Formats: sequence, C-alpha cells, structure tokens
Amino acid sequence: MRFLLFSIAIAFLGSCNKAPERNFEFDYKVSLKADTIKNTKIWIPIPASNAAQEINNLNIQSNIDYEIKKEEKFGNTYYFTNIKGERTKASHIHFHFTVHRKQRNTIAASGKDVTKYLLANRLVPVGGRFDSIIKTNSFRPDNMRAIYDFVQSEMQYGKPKTKDQKDHYYASLPEIIKKNITKDSVVNLYERSKLLHSEFTFGNGNSNYACDISVGNCTDFHSYFMSLARSMKVPARFHIGFSIPTEKKGKIGGYHCWADYYSKDQWIPIDISEADKSPEKSDFYFGNLDFNRVEFTHGRDLKLEDYHHGLVNFFIYPIVEEDGVVTNNYSKTFSYREIN
Repeated sequence: MRFLLFSIAIAFLGSCNKAPERNFEFDYKVSLKADTIKNTKIWIPIPASNAAQEINNLNIQSNIDYEIKKEEKFGNTYYFTNIKGERTKASHIHFHFTVHRKQRNTIAASGKDVTKYLLANRLVPVGGRFDSIIKTNSFRPDNMRAIYDFVQSEMQYGKPKTKDQKDHYYASLPEIIKKNITKDSVVNLYERSKLLHSEFTFGNGNSNYACDISVGNCTDFHSYFMSLARSMKVPARFHIGFSIPTEKKGKIGGYHCWADYYSKDQWIPIDISEADKSPEKSDFYFGNLDFNRVEFTHGRDLKLEDYHHGLVNFFIYPIVEEDGVVTNNYSKTFSYREIN
C-alpha cells in the first residue's frame, strides 16, 4: 500500500479575512473490482487551496502505485495510475482531507492573464446566437447582474430521467417549459442522449442545450452565463466541487458547480442554480458564495496526461479507462464530517 500525507495551504486574501467560515473533513473513495485482465488507467481530481478554502492533511491511501500530476492550462492537480495487466486484487483509492472554507465575495485577480477565460470551449461557444441574445436584450458588460437575472429567469433547474411522477425533477417541472418544449421532450432528449452518446441533454454544461431547452443543472446554468459573458468580452470561469449539507455529517450524492466573472481586476462569483432553487437568496448569490462547499477543479476542456479521448469537459468524478475504453466499471462515494 502506498501512503501519501501532505498539506496544501495558502494565505487568504484580504476580502476573505472576516468572512463566515466552516471546517469539515471530506472523504472521496473509489473502488474497482478485481474482475478484468485489461490494462486500466485512472484519473481522479485532487482539491487545492485557494483564496476561499484551505485544504490540509491530504491523506491518499491506495493499494496501487500512482503519481500526482498537474494539468498545464489551469493548474489543477490529479491522481493518475496505469495498471498494466490483470488486477488480481480489488483496487481501493481513498482521499481524506480537511477543509477550512470561508464565505467568498470578490477576489483580486493578482495580475494573472485572464484572456484564456474569453475563449470558447467545446460546449461553451462564443458569439453567434449569443451575440443576438445580447443585442436583443441590450446587455452591457458593465451590468452583469442583467445576465445573471436573465439566465435565472430563462432556466429551470431539473434533471428528469423518466416520465414518472416519482421522479422529483419530472414532477416539479411545468408541463410546458416554453414554446415547443415540454417536460416530456426533456426526458426524450435525455433518453436519446443515452442511446446515441449525445451531449445534447442536461448535465453536460452545453450552452446551446441550455439556450434551446431551458432545463438543466448547475453546469448548464453557468455555461449559458459564460457564453453570454465571453461574447461580451467579459472573462468568465467555471468551478466545480461539492455542496456540503448543513447537517454535521453525511453522504453527498453528486457534484455542484458555479462561476465567476472578471471586472476591474477582481473575480466576482455567482451561483445562478442555487439562486434558482432559493430565489430569496438571488441577491446574495450574485457576488457571494456560501461556505457550504468545497472546490476540486476549475476550467473546462482540460488536458490530462495519457488520456487520448480529447479534452475533458469538466473534471470532478473519476475517469476510468480499460484497454483504451472509458468505463463506469467502478464505485464512488463522497462523505463529510463537521469539525471544530
């Protein structure tokens, strides 16, 4: 068994010094059965400290050899292993670390080049139809709140996978979303995407999908915002991690993402999907992020070493490859516990 213990911490910038804060432990576990003779590669994101969070006591337990890598474009850190030949034992990977998270407002840009956050991503196009939306609504770079409000009003949070009232997301959506779009058609698109391996469904951060269909999760909300912002020459970034429930401990079902945009040498955060779920907090989530979260990576279209399937759309869950084919042949769990 290989064991790694290290700590990553940076000083908070002045804007965070007196902000509300939270401390918790986080566990990220991945398991693979010993049921293949195929060569296996695994990539897993590792969180880092930044101006809103300190990551300490990172403890990686793995019964397979691995390396710690850093992707070049955004500086995200990740675990990588290449298992050649038969796995005779089940493989277990466990990240345990502590998080000191502060409520975040604006953060100084520290003189870094922000022009890369003006460029289009594969699923976050710039210009074209988004220029038309900007012109129609008279949006201006000096009033980003109008973009935030527009996306919130246009989008509805939902991930319906079946036409069944037991599906919470299906049941909560109106029958008609907008002209030519019903909640049944949203499910139809989801089912079609599974058959055809299409990314034109919720959960992929596809700005064109968000614009056309108006139903999605946090990736779709914030991709839509980024396409509009970048089309106005306003740099905008994508962040992804996990929301932490308010209870003292528990399991976490899935990821959460948010964005920020650049103005006057500062990054200003937004969380439109949380504002959509809690409209009374709309003012707060324009310019602020609560402390009930942990960030793992930022950026879109990441290039990971020895990954030959193109750029990674966004990076939060493990990527597992067997004989060159990406697979879901693994299990993952996420949990947290409050600490003083």
